[in-house]
Amino acid sequence: MEQRQKANKQKTKKIAGVILASLLTVVLLFSALITYVQPSWLPSWGQIYRFFGLAGTEEQAGDFAFAVQVFDVGKADSILLSCNGHYVLVDAGDIQLTEEVAAKLKKQGITHLDLVVATHPDRDHIGGMAAVLLEFEVDRFMMPRVPAQNFEPSSAYDALLMALEDKGILQINPTPGDSFDIGGMQLQVLGPLQQYEGSNNNSIVLKASYGSDSILLMGDAEKEAELDLLAADYDLQADVLKVGHHGSDTSTTAALLDAVQPAMAVISVGSDSNQLPKKQVITRIKQQGAEIYRTDINGTILLGSEGDGFTVHTGR
Repeated sequence: MEQRQKANKQKTKKIAGVILASLLTVVLLFSALITYVQPSWLPSWGQIYRFFGLAGTEEQAGDFAFAVQVFDVGKADSILLSCNGHYVLVDAGDIQLTEEVAAKLKKQGITHLDLVVATHPDRDHIGGMAAVLLEFEVDRFMMPRVPAQNFEPSSAYDALLMALEDKGILQINPTPGDSFDIGGMQLQVLGPLQQYEGSNNNSIVLKASYGSDSILLMGDAEKEAELDLLAADYDLQADVLKVGHHGSDTSTTAALLDAVQPAMAVISVGSDSNQLPKKQVITRIKQQGAEIYRTDINGTILLGSEGDGFTVHTGR
């Protein structure tokens, strides 16, 4: 009798083991399908997270017609604009974390980018760009013309050029005044208005609008480029200002803030020896009356809109 009970227990354990192994195999196959194959009949990870109430800041972007995600990528830049299922990536973080931005996009179930923008060729803006270009379907790529002597060469820049060639992606060197309608979002190129010495002032400056809501993306543009923007016949007013050059005192002059009149200012910044953002910049923004969000404090910052006002969600 005792031997029969032992045999039954062993048999039950074997059956349980087979069932557990089968379930694990199904889960792994399901996960691989969603992550790598992404068939249209399966939900994305973002949809799954939202269904179970587990959506983080990035996964919530799909709840809005128009969304701006300022990713937490340390002292670097990476911003994702999404509008009615269309996507524009502006910059891709630093060279130290080459796969981080691509992983953030995959986590949201994104496979296709309408436009990828490198505001300028500094490594903290293009570090993960090659990975994005190689791993996603990209319609167009935009980068300013910056002479080689005006920026520091890097392996990230070399990898970016190789990825563009390998994938045969259409490359655009924008002209101020160029505009694009992407999913109902209006994207206007405002700068650079001339070719400057150095890299930062040669940043592409973009204004993205949807309905009555708008955001001005300054890249690393500094005082000289700001003065030219102010002198041009542009409507610089925007609800949100993506603060230039990570909050350096070379940027975000009082004159620019007076023209933009932002209700919110977002700073992409991380801890480093430069101690950014500078106190002078924070003071100027506060004097303007704008609410400040920082990736080093707030994590990834999501601005969601239906065209009649932004709502803000933060990663922490």
